[in-house]
Amino acid sequence: MRVLNCIYFEHDHSLLLLAALLCVFGAAAMMRLFQRMLLESGREARLYWTFLATMTSGAAVWATHFIAMLGYNPGVPVTLDGDLTAASGLIAVVGGGAGLLLATTRNRFLAAICGGGIIGLSIAAMHYVGMFAYRVDGIVHWSPLYVCVSLLIAVVLSALAIDAARVSPERRSHLATGLMVAAILMLHFTGMAGFSVTPLPGVRLPLDSGGFDTLVATIAVVSLMILGIGISTHLVDANARARAQEQLRHLALHDTLTGLANRRHFNEALQARCVQLADGGPAFTLLMIDLDRFKPVNELLGHPVGDKVLQKVACRLRRAVRADDLVARIGGDEFAVIAGDVGEGEELDDLAERIVELLARPFLVDGRSAELGASVGIALAPADGRDVESLTGHADLALYTAKREGRGRARLIGQQLSAAIHQRRTLEADLRRANLRDDFHLVYQPVRDAVGGQFPGAEALIRWDCPRRGLVSPAEFVPVAEELGLISRIGTAVLRQACSDAAAWPGGQIVAVNLSPVQLLDPRLPQIVADVLRDAGLAGSRLELEITETALLGNDELALRSLVQLRGLGVRIALDDFGTGYSSLSYLHRFPIDRIKIDKSFIQRLPGDENSVSIVGAIAQLGRSLNLQVTAEGIETDEQLRTATQFGCTQMQGFLISHPLPLHQVAAFFDRARNKEAA
Repeated sequence: MRVLNCIYFEHDHSLLLLAALLCVFGAAAMMRLFQRMLLESGREARLYWTFLATMTSGAAVWATHFIAMLGYNPGVPVTLDGDLTAASGLIAVVGGGAGLLLATTRNRFLAAICGGGIIGLSIAAMHYVGMFAYRVDGIVHWSPLYVCVSLLIAVVLSALAIDAARVSPERRSHLATGLMVAAILMLHFTGMAGFSVTPLPGVRLPLDSGGFDTLVATIAVVSLMILGIGISTHLVDANARARAQEQLRHLALHDTLTGLANRRHFNEALQARCVQLADGGPAFTLLMIDLDRFKPVNELLGHPVGDKVLQKVACRLRRAVRADDLVARIGGDEFAVIAGDVGEGEELDDLAERIVELLARPFLVDGRSAELGASVGIALAPADGRDVESLTGHADLALYTAKREGRGRARLIGQQLSAAIHQRRTLEADLRRANLRDDFHLVYQPVRDAVGGQFPGAEALIRWDCPRRGLVSPAEFVPVAEELGLISRIGTAVLRQACSDAAAWPGGQIVAVNLSPVQLLDPRLPQIVADVLRDAGLAGSRLELEITETALLGNDELALRSLVQLRGLGVRIALDDFGTGYSSLSYLHRFPIDRIKIDKSFIQRLPGDENSVSIVGAIAQLGRSLNLQVTAEGIETDEQLRTATQFGCTQMQGFLISHPLPLHQVAAFFDRARNKEAA
C-alpha cells in the first residue's frame, strides 16, 4: 500500500509515464543486444556488442531513475550533487556491462545468478547513489525494510530476465524484457517508498521549477538518442543477418552453376507435394531428365564450355515449363521438373515434347556448337505412386526405358512394363553382387573327334546359381554383364579358372574359353592371357579362345593385332556361331583362325531342313578348303551326328556327346575315355 501511495500521491504522473516509456524501450534494447552478444563467438565482436548493450542499457536505466526521481515531490526544495549524479550513471554503465559479460558464460545457473545478480545490484547501487545525490531541505528518513526488499526484487528479477533471454532467445524475448522492466521500476518505487522527508520549519517550495523541467528534457533527449543508436544498430545488424541467412538458404537450396533448385530443394518440394497429396491435395507430374551425349562435350570442348552448356540447358528448361513449375538440377547432367497436374493428354505430351525439342537444338558457346539431346521419364501422382520413393522410382524406370529405346524421347510407362523393367534392374543389382562375391562357377562340355572317337578337349561354360533366382541362363545374364561393364572382370576370372582346371586334366586335353567382344578389344588381353597361362602352368597350345563374328565388327585392326599376339603364345583361335554373322569369308582370310564352329541353329534342323543341309555342307567344304577344323555344335540326335560326319565336320559337340559336367566329373570322363581307348 505504501508503494502505491508513493506512486499515486507523491509523483508527477507525466514524468512517471515518460520514465516508464524510457524503461520499456531501454529494457527491450538491452535484452535484444544481449541476445545478439550470445550469437557472437569472436572476442572482438562480442566486446563490441557488449559495449553497445552496456551504453544503451546504462543510459536507459539511469534516465528512468532520474526522470522518475525528479518526478518525486518531497514537499521541500531539492538540489542535485553533480559528482554523485555522474557516479550513479557510471555505476549503471560499468556494473551493467560486467553483469552482461558474466551472463554470456556457458553455465546457465552461473549466468543467471552471477550475471543477472550483478545487473540487479548495479541498478540498485545506481538508484541509491543517485538518491544520495538528491539534496533536500529537510530531514531524510530511510526504511531498512523497503531498501532490503528493493535489493531483493532487483537481483531476483534481473536474474530471471537473463535466464529467460538465454533459454529461448526468439520466443521469450518479450518475457525477458518484461522482467527487466519490472526489476527497474519495482526497485525504484519500492526504494522511493522507503524514502521520506520531514521539511524544516519555514522552508517552502520555489514557485519556478523550470530548471528541473530543462534537466528532465535534456536527460530524456540524450537517453533517447543513445537508445536510438543502440536500437538502429541492432536493426541494421538484424536486417543484414536476415539477408545473409536468406542468401545462405538460397545457396543451400539452389545450384550455384545454373541457379536452379538443387537436389535438396527438389527432395523437400517433392516431399511437400506428396504430403499435400495425402491430405487431398492436387495431383502433379514428375519429369526426370537426363542429357544425352553430354560427356563428349566435356571431353572434347572442355569443362568451362560444358558449364556454359548446362547454364543454357537451365534457361531452356525454364522456358519449357510453366511459371509455377519447379525445375531442379539433381546431378551433373540430370534435371527434374515438378509440374502441376497436366494429366495424360495433350498437355503432358506438349510439355514433354517441348523439353525434348528445346534440348535437341544445338548449343552455341564461344563460337563452338554442342549438340546434346535429352531423354525424359515421366511419373504421374497419384497414378504412379503417392510417396517420394515410388514416384522417383517410376520416373527413373521410364527414363531408363527412354534411353534404351534410343534416347531423345520421353516415356510414360505402364504398370506391366514397369514391372518388367523393375525385374531387369533387380537382375542388374543381383549380378553386381554376384560379381563382387565371385558367385559364378564353370562346367565343361567335352568335344569328340568325328573319326577316331577321342575327346581332345572341352569347352568351359559359365554358370550362375543365384541364391534368389536359382540357375540363371548365360544367355540372360551375359548381355547384361556386358552392358554394365562387368564382363571383363568376369571373363578374366573364367579364363583363369578354366586354365587352372585344365592343367590337372589327365590326357593333356584342350580347354576352350569364350571371349566377349569387350575382352577382344581390350589391348591388355594378350598380356592377361600370358599371365594366366604362366600362373596355371598350362601350355598355350592347350588353350583355345572362341570369338564371334560380331566381336570383329567394332575395331578389326585392334582385334587382328590381339589375335596375332595370342597366336604367338601358341593359343588357338576358333570362330564361334559361324554362319549367323556378316562378312564371314573376309574374316577367314584376314584373321588367324584355326577352327570354325557351325552354329547349332543349323545343326539342330538336320537332316530334314534342306537349307540347313546346304549351309552345313557348304561350311564344311569351306573348312576343308582352307585347312580349318570344323566343329558341329548342338548335336542331340544320331541323325544329326551322322549327317554332320558325312559332310566332313571334324569334331562334334552337344548333349548327345555329353552334357556339361562339373570339374570333378569331366576329369573322370576323360580318364574313362582314355582307358576305353587303350583297351
